[in-house]
Amino acid sequence: MKSIHFILLFFCSFFAFAQQPKADELYAQRLATLKSQLDFTYNPEVKKYIDQYLENPEKTRELIGLSKVYFPVIEKALRTKNVPTDLKYMAMAVSELNPSAENIYGATGTWMMMYNVSKMYKLKVNSFVDERRDPLKSANAAASHFKDLYSIYKQWPLAIAAYGCSPVMLNKCIRMANNSLYFWEIYPFIPENSRGLYPKVIATAYILNFYKDHGIKPVFPELYNETDSAQVNKWLSFQQISATLDIPLEQLRKLNPSFKKDVIPFTEEGYWVRLPKNKGKQFELLKDSVYNPLPRQQDFVPVSIQKLPEDTSKKATAASAPQNEQIPQQKKIKHAKVLYTVKKGDNLADIADWFDTTPQEVKEWNNLKGTVVPKGKKLKMFVNAKKTGYYKRINSMSVTQKKRLKRKD
Repeated sequence: MKSIHFILLFFCSFFAFAQQPKADELYAQRLATLKSQLDFTYNPEVKKYIDQYLENPEKTRELIGLSKVYFPVIEKALRTKNVPTDLKYMAMAVSELNPSAENIYGATGTWMMMYNVSKMYKLKVNSFVDERRDPLKSANAAASHFKDLYSIYKQWPLAIAAYGCSPVMLNKCIRMANNSLYFWEIYPFIPENSRGLYPKVIATAYILNFYKDHGIKPVFPELYNETDSAQVNKWLSFQQISATLDIPLEQLRKLNPSFKKDVIPFTEEGYWVRLPKNKGKQFELLKDSVYNPLPRQQDFVPVSIQKLPEDTSKKATAASAPQNEQIPQQKKIKHAKVLYTVKKGDNLADIADWFDTTPQEVKEWNNLKGTVVPKGKKLKMFVNAKKTGYYKRINSMSVTQKKRLKRKD
């Protein structure tokens, strides 16, 4: 009996061993059919990431569906800068095509772009807006950056590596590799957090071209390909748009990921906001209503709670509530008033940001007509009563300390 078990174990091990080279050979052959300037070399590091995709087919199906939505936009930007369209695979490799993705190093957006890179290519990044999250604008910036990196290294694998770890770090790695310019000789010296970027790009190219051979079917996301645009040139919140045009808040966020706080700030040139199909005309027709402030929430500014007469409230409760069932009390957030004295260099947007509110609310609380607040003016701010001490301290903070408050966002 033991001998039979041994023979079966031997054949199973032999079969698994025999299958491995076959899979490796198949992956290599398929990648060789993809003619690309990115040099899709197959090796064990690439296989590791291919296996990750195949071991999680549900997630991979969603990613393939997202690629059908985002890749046409990305390819257009890459063609405009005359760089290989296969760089689109990097967007999926670094962020899983999530415009709101971010990591512990501060990289954000579809391309996981660092702040200093975004500034080089004039993307707007502030307390309210982060254009690294805009699929089109970030793709244009990434394409320009890749073009610049290629002009330095003359090889796309090295350009991709430089994007991941910065040109300064890659130059150090090249020196550590005896000045070799062959990526796989430099590979062991690249920092661990960005070392796998290029192999993952190759694996992503494999899975997006050969997913059908693995029996994977894409799942298309609930995104709106057909959209309208409306220009906004005043302070406007997503809540105002949602309430007036009957658009779910979550849908507005998906269509406009670059607005970090559900608020469109004021600029002289204005912002273009994406809306579902046919909502653009409705926005123009109802523009005055859209810009009107929403009725103030009862739990936002402290107000006295009016009680119904006892007999009236009992009748209302009896009519509206099922028998033997209590109506849960809605929790009210208590607010308190604190004062802030405007300092030199302060502006309305920053003040609202420090106190976790919107400029529109600050204007209403203090009867301000415009966006300019004079130095020395005392502003009334209504804040969460439990954090009164924290908000009071803002009044005595230095400019540097208040800048840190913005960076926390």
